Amino acid sequence: MAVAVVGFLAIIVALAYFLLVVKSDKIPAFGGTYVEGVVTDSTGAVAFNPLLASVMPGTISQDVSSLVFSGLTRADSAGAIKPDLADHWETVEGPDKGRVWEFHLRQDVRWQDGYPITARDVIFTLALLKDPDFPGSTPLANLWRDVTVDRLGDYTVRFRLAAAWTPFLNYTTFGLLPEHLLKDKVTAKTLANSTFNLHPVGSGPYQMAQDEPGRNGIMLVQNSFYYGDKAYLAKVWFRPYPSSNAALSALQANEIDGVSYVNPNQLNRVQADSHLEALNAPFTQNNFLFLNLQRPAIFGNVDVRRALAYAIDRKAMVQQLYGAQAHVSDSPILPISWAYKRDIRVYDYNLELANSTLDTAGWKLNPEGVREKNGSLLRFGLLVANDDNQIAIGKQITDNLKAVGVLVEMQVAPTFQQFNDALTKHEYDGVLLGVQGVLNDPDVFQNWHSSEAGANGLNFADWRNDAADQLLEQARTTLDQEERRKTYDQWQTMWANDLPSIPLFYSNYTYAISNRVGGVSRDSLKVMNTPSDRFKNLFQRYVLTNTRFNT
Repeated sequence: MAVAVVGFLAIIVALAYFLLVVKSDKIPAFGGTYVEGVVTDSTGAVAFNPLLASVMPGTISQDVSSLVFSGLTRADSAGAIKPDLADHWETVEGPDKGRVWEFHLRQDVRWQDGYPITARDVIFTLALLKDPDFPGSTPLANLWRDVTVDRLGDYTVRFRLAAAWTPFLNYTTFGLLPEHLLKDKVTAKTLANSTFNLHPVGSGPYQMAQDEPGRNGIMLVQNSFYYGDKAYLAKVWFRPYPSSNAALSALQANEIDGVSYVNPNQLNRVQADSHLEALNAPFTQNNFLFLNLQRPAIFGNVDVRRALAYAIDRKAMVQQLYGAQAHVSDSPILPISWAYKRDIRVYDYNLELANSTLDTAGWKLNPEGVREKNGSLLRFGLLVANDDNQIAIGKQITDNLKAVGVLVEMQVAPTFQQFNDALTKHEYDGVLLGVQGVLNDPDVFQNWHSSEAGANGLNFADWRNDAADQLLEQARTTLDQEERRKTYDQWQTMWANDLPSIPLFYSNYTYAISNRVGGVSRDSLKVMNTPSDRFKNLFQRYVLTNTRFNT
């Protein structure tokens, strides 16, 4: 026994020495489940079909769809377009350059049920998109309706655009649908009601797990047929919560590993917790006070528009509502874009200049302290969505403009539908709205070209300028980036001088993850076009590790 005890103690001493002296590394291990808390509206529609989820940004539908489906191409964490189901593509040389494209699919890709993915799936998906009854994204559908699609073989498709359009590749990232499962079963008219929307079969890195009694939320498991980099995480579990506050409390109680969104007013709570990390990236939504230029008595004079801009304290607005999580915007093209004009004319807060500019424009202060001209008061209605942040922004604008004698009546739309109806019909004087251009491209045609003015158009200022139109048309058909930059410089100069609306700010999108999760890189995500972009580096994350001893 004595010999055994001595031997046992010797082993312990040797092991302790080994652990103290020999260096070891923790390395990621495959397996485990990442659990994320998402805020959901129990009354909202749910559809994991990528053609429908694209109009549901910031929802569990889009989050799940982004992991279950894949497209011909994908945008990486910096926004660059990379191969996905298509391993390469080219535009033809000659006069059709930029107008005719050929895409070549990988031949080792399969749907999550093992069925091969071919050009027939591309043709089938685009037929739904091009159908007049398509219920999904209108801008996406409008683009593809003008594109002729030909199948050149099992793994090659050709696209013919009506004209060269530089941002085209950015519109090839949408998720494809499986023809073999949906042909003769769904049409564009019935797509929104298909059972496929809740039980999808895609080609992405994860697939829907079988329902388990009592499980709260949606579970995804790895797709064994996936052709790309294998993720460490075996499962991703989305757990719903009624509010961001409830989700954050669950994260701090170690019930989940991350939350999908952190409100700016809760950021301090995350930063004060040493077990959590707040991650963020610039969000490409540009927020404006759109001025309806079809109200010429109010906004017809450019000096009035400039005075309004000088009178709004945008820096104070950003600081009070968002802190360091938002940035003042001066152009329809954001500073995070290569096409942003660095020396653009800016309208910083300047009450003295705002007052003198209004005086010069003929709007004088009456005895009640309100601007008046030819018996008319300078006043307008401001349409605002029924959202706490939007209402707070509207109130600050109202107070700022009152200080220079401009009366603003804030009109809060009771429901989203009412706000959207007024927006669609352009029935407003001014409106607070965040807009996005083409994904990963500076093209802002849809929000500022004259063809988009009027009811049902996305030119919410109803700005009509022939010279500006020509520059936008030229920029979107030029393949050379430096030439495009010069064209956008000219356009931004023209836009800033005419100032058809007032740019306000763009914000960061912030989410949080527990320090139990490894492989999280603060700097890996350069820009976010949608909230689900936070999963672009998901394959790097892990929750399990192995120990490796170095010799």
